[in-house]
Amino acid sequence: MSTPPADDREFMPTVSDALPPGERPMIAVIRAIPTHEPQLAAAITTLATAVRREPGCREFRAFQDATNPGVFYLYEIYTDTAAFRLHLTTDHVAHFFNELAAHSSTDAGALTQLIELP
Repeated sequence: MSTPPADDREFMPTVSDALPPGERPMIAVIRAIPTHEPQLAAAITTLATAVRREPGCREFRAFQDATNPGVFYLYEIYTDTAAFRLHLTTDHVAHFFNELAAHSSTDAGALTQLIELP
């Protein structure tokens, strides 16, 4: 199992029990430490490859801002809240949290869980 990040930022998001049933969409905005953009991009690419293999992952897309290459966007959809909770327990997510600690100014607040409008 991976060791936790070395600083005091919290990377594990809170997952509410009050979320509606069904798909669990979300978006994360991740900001690289200046000059750490290549390392963060590589970590995101590695994460995306692993997450897309998870049975509960419907979609995982990663983007780099065209005008600000230090900002990355992750768009994720899981089959349901249980699948998202399981995703958070994987070794590749633990490894990614370590990469966030080393290469970003991000914490758990970077993730916004979404509720789709009818």
